[in-house]
Amino acid sequence: MVSWRTGTAVGDGICEVQPMSDTRISPDKSISVKAVTRFAELGNLNETIIPVNVHTAVVSGLSAGSKYLYRVGSGSYWSEWFEVDIPANNGDFSFIYFGDPQVSLKSEWSRVVRKAYQMVSDCRFMLYAGDIINRSGSDMEWNEWFYAGSYIFSTIPQILTPGNHDYKDQKLDIHWNLQFHQPQNGPKGLKGTCFFVDYPNLRLISIDSASGDELENENGYEMTVQKAWLDSVLRTNTKKWTVVTTHLPFYSTKDTRDNPQIRKHFQPILEKYKVDLVLTGHDHSYGRGRASDTPGITPTINYVVSVSGPKLYPEGTKTWMEKRGGSIQLFQKISVKSESLLYEAYTVSGEIFDSFRIDYAKNGRKIFRNIKQD
Repeated sequence: MVSWRTGTAVGDGICEVQPMSDTRISPDKSISVKAVTRFAELGNLNETIIPVNVHTAVVSGLSAGSKYLYRVGSGSYWSEWFEVDIPANNGDFSFIYFGDPQVSLKSEWSRVVRKAYQMVSDCRFMLYAGDIINRSGSDMEWNEWFYAGSYIFSTIPQILTPGNHDYKDQKLDIHWNLQFHQPQNGPKGLKGTCFFVDYPNLRLISIDSASGDELENENGYEMTVQKAWLDSVLRTNTKKWTVVTTHLPFYSTKDTRDNPQIRKHFQPILEKYKVDLVLTGHDHSYGRGRASDTPGITPTINYVVSVSGPKLYPEGTKTWMEKRGGSIQLFQKISVKSESLLYEAYTVSGEIFDSFRIDYAKNGRKIFRNIKQD
């Protein structure tokens, strides 16, 4: 699925796709897919309202394990050609995880996404733990985010769970479901923000913890429906590894913050089905550790809080953290294999900051190994 945006003078859009070529590209070798076009007015109270057309093309029939070229446009106006890999349905892979980008996206966050791509250019996707921009609905800030990712975002899928800054007055940013087409397998009213997606050996699950006034109402629709949905998605899971992402941390890195409602309602479900890793944002510092509110059990779930943007806080002092860090921009590479999951956190200069590995033993037991840094 490919989405792009034009002015309203462009009434339709086409996506042209053809197999990878090592010689000059001939457009007549392409298949053409007509896009669905939607009109929208974008901006916010402090910006000029911009009328746009958003085009979305669904391309089917591509072969796993093959490379393709594609471009979008219509008439005499076309984008450049982009190269994409259609991954095979098995084998090892890696993905990149970012905590909140949020502010100074063009000037300061751009170096993080570019360094991550430089180091992990073969990643399967890039994952975001919410607060993609700072002011919900700001077209200018979204423009900065896309500028920061440039052609990278045209070649690698982006997967996002929303944060509190992606909502305003409990309404999701209009940009969200216009420009991102995420799995629609979540509960009614939360499709595109609460969802799961399967990859080889991995089920990735997004919980929308920014909805329903940050799930403060324990009996609210957003809380109750996501709990039931999460239990069903984990109950039917056949993948070896399970990763959950959501914006609000189960365990905060900031001494003055806590989210007990998240732990109370979701942690028993995660522990019941032996989830491996929970990736979050919100606190603008780094913390990683295994913890549980359930008496008498040995914690096995690895909880991570991270930040990629330049809005940074000092590290906290809470004891749940096995590794902590403050005032530091990071990105994470997570490598998924049949018998192991390797987690690596890097600074924006490319230095390793934290890492651990989980091994899948023959008896089905998962063994955690902390990797010490020099």
